[in-house]
This record gives sequence, structure tokens and C-alpha cells, in this order.
Amino acid sequence: MTVPRGRPARCLTQWLLVLGWLAPLGAWAAVAPAQAARYAARRDTLHYTVDNPFRMYWLHGSDTVGPQQHELSVESHVWSGSASQPEVTVHNQLLDVSRRLERHVFALAPNGHVRSIDGRRPQASQSVDLLLPLPRAPLRAGTDWTDTVSATGADAAGPELYEVIRRFTVQRIIDTLGAHRVADVLARGTIHYRFGFSVDAATHKTAWLDVTGPDTERYLFDIDAGRVLARQWEMHLVGHGVPPDAPDTVPAGLESVEEIALSNTPATRFRLERVPGTDTSLTFIVQSQTIILAHITARGPATITTSLTRNDGMVGVATAEVSGSRITGYRATWADSTGLRTQSITVRGGSLLFVRHGGRDTSVAIPAGASWGIADYAMDDLLAPVLLAVPRDGASHAFAVFRPTSAHWDTGTATARTSGDFVVLALELSGDTRPETLVFTKDGDFLAGENADAPGTRRVPSDAKRFARLEAALNALQR
Repeated sequence: MTVPRGRPARCLTQWLLVLGWLAPLGAWAAVAPAQAARYAARRDTLHYTVDNPFRMYWLHGSDTVGPQQHELSVESHVWSGSASQPEVTVHNQLLDVSRRLERHVFALAPNGHVRSIDGRRPQASQSVDLLLPLPRAPLRAGTDWTDTVSATGADAAGPELYEVIRRFTVQRIIDTLGAHRVADVLARGTIHYRFGFSVDAATHKTAWLDVTGPDTERYLFDIDAGRVLARQWEMHLVGHGVPPDAPDTVPAGLESVEEIALSNTPATRFRLERVPGTDTSLTFIVQSQTIILAHITARGPATITTSLTRNDGMVGVATAEVSGSRITGYRATWADSTGLRTQSITVRGGSLLFVRHGGRDTSVAIPAGASWGIADYAMDDLLAPVLLAVPRDGASHAFAVFRPTSAHWDTGTATARTSGDFVVLALELSGDTRPETLVFTKDGDFLAGENADAPGTRRVPSDAKRFARLEAALNALQR
């Protein structure tokens, strides 16, 4: 178990529908398994979605410090090893603007206990509670057992501890029409959790929590395949700690409700794929300094590919096919909690042939007399070849952008000028109250963008090398 994650629990019926088990809930297995269940070292890959709302809080006077947080991620579990020493390699992709990807190799006992993580003793801050711990007895309705998981470690604030003692009970065995026997397991217990983190490295300021409380969990375990199908927990731990904004020890707490579910959908697999490119940027709201989008871009002689990630778990990857300063084609894939959608565009003379998942193929006329490109909002990297071909004379030139997701043209003007080694453009399109400012290098790297419409947003590089180039561009503008 890591820093708590989750969402409100689903009932058993909802879980089974999500996982694709179509058996009626009345079809209980009449015969219990003859031997104890074990995790199998099958050579396959499992995919999971993780929904993770939680809150760490401190009671500081009459104030409660600590906002509600919500993390979404997807995981792949690749199993290997032997029956006596199974291993699972877990990739966890956080679906927010951090794009954090973690990879760890868990060496397991056959009953699911974690023996080591990446070849070392498990630490309290790691997922030492990765799987349902299995009993020595066969899994049948009424089987119950107790289990303890405990790990220590150290962080910026001092010693860490994770300890959970639970009693597990098999509520029922579900026979999915003879294909699988699924154990519905309820667990109740107590967790003691101590952890901390750095608030300000320069001043060595840290915050920490030391909390204890009840834990309720629900598992669906496929007995025949030896795998967890779903897990949900709910906890509210209380104790004491030091908040991020004060030096004193005060009452503190931790609330978490997490849900993990097996998901082999195209959207889950897509969101686990590595997005292409090395040029990274972030878009933030200027007034609140809140980061809202992450971008990664790859530029080649015939294609430009850019990705967009939002904090709500949506991920999109789009590619523009180019020939010189002309767009010759476009394709994109978008994924979120509702599924996966694809788009493609072929340029045919004076029109675009637009093909999208779930919709009719559409022929869209290209506006006459204007330079044009194809890009969804916040993906202006794809416009680089066309924008860099706009005359850099400070005059307004007709310009149009086709927005695939909303399937319409934004029309207006583009104004370009050279500033040192950079090209600065003012793009004023349909509905804009003020022009959007874009800064490119002469070879097509989109360094920065600013939209002054409410709420005002700004895009800047997040890697040091490109940020230094942006600073050089801004200095050139001020001369």
C-alpha cells in the first residue's frame, strides 16, 4: 500500500460487470477448491485502473490544513518466475501533468507476501501490501484467516512505519458459469502509518503524520487463474503530526478510499504507452499558478507528434504529416475514463476527409485564400510548419485552423516577425478577444505561448535547456 488512493466503493454486482464477468450472482459454486489458492507465475500481462482520492490533514487551531487530492493511474503487472518464487513487474503511470512513471520488480511468496522490491528489503513507503495475502486453507465460503504486514524505513522527516493487521473472510464463492471461481473476500483490521515529506529543501522544512485507525477492504480473487481482479479499501486514520505551514505538532488524520480494477480495455493499454518525444512543456493558469496541461513533442522531417495530458486522466496524442510548409495528413488518439477515440484526416485538393471513431466520414471544405493547419486546442506545435511560412512583415495574414475534436474551423489572422533567432507570432482567431502570442525557434520548436483570454494561460518549457532558449527569446524581445 502506498500513500492512500481510491474512490467510493462499488457493490459486487458493479465490479463484476466492469470486469466482464457475466455470471448471475445466484450461481454459487457448490464445490470448494481442493487445495490452497496460490499466485501463479503465468507469462502474461494484467492491466489495472487505479482511482485514488485521499486527504492528509492537520488540525491547526480552528483551521483544517490539507486539501482533498485525487490521483488517477494505470498499471501493468507482468508475471514471471516460478511456482515457488513468482515475480511481478509493475509499471504505474500517473495520469496527471507530472507524467510520473514508476517501475518496480516484486519478488513474492506464493501466498502473495512481498519478499523484496527491486532486490532490496521492502520499505514502508513502497507497495509492501500489493496483493491479497492468501491463507493456508482452501478458499471456500466461510474461510477466514488473519495476516500482518509490517515494514519500516526513513524519509526526510524521520522514521517511517507501515503496519496493518487484518482478519479476512471469504463471503462467498462465485461460479462464473463454470469458467472461473471468484472469491469475494472481506477484510477488517487496523493500520498504523507514519510517513513524512520535504516541504522546502532549502530550509529543511518537513511535514509528517503518525496515524492509526480502522481499515475495511474488499477483494475479488480469481481462484483458478491466481490473480486479483479488484480491490477496494476505506480508512480514516487519526493521530498527530506537523503540518506543512507550521512547526508545531497538532492533531492530524488521513482519509482514503481506493479502488483498483482489472481493465484490459484499449484505453487502459493506450494510457500506459510511452508518448513520443523529448521536448516537454507545461501550461498553467497565470493568476493561480496552477498547472493544467503537460505536453511532450517529437519533431521529424515529415511528421510532428505532440501529446497532451490533463489532471483528470485524459491523454491525447496527435500527429501532423507535413511536406515543407503544407499539412498532408493528421491522426490522433484520445483516451479517458469513458474510452478511446481515434481521428484521421486526409487532405484531398480543396477539402479534408475527416474520419473519426463512432462518426460518419465527413468532407470539410478548406477556407479559400488562407494559410491553414490542423490542431486541437493547446496543441499548437502541430501548426509550426504553416506558421513559420507566414511572411514576417508585421502585417496580418489570413489564417485558419481546423479543430478535429469540435470539427470546425477557427478563422482569423496571423502576424509574424523575427526577433533575433526566434519567430514571434500573434494568432487571432474566431472568438478571441485578444491575440494569442506564440514563440517559435526558426527550426520549429514551440517554446512558449500565452493566451490572455480569461482565464489567462501560459505555456513554457519544463526542461532546463529549452527554458534557457526561451529566456534568450524574451531577452531578444526586450531589446
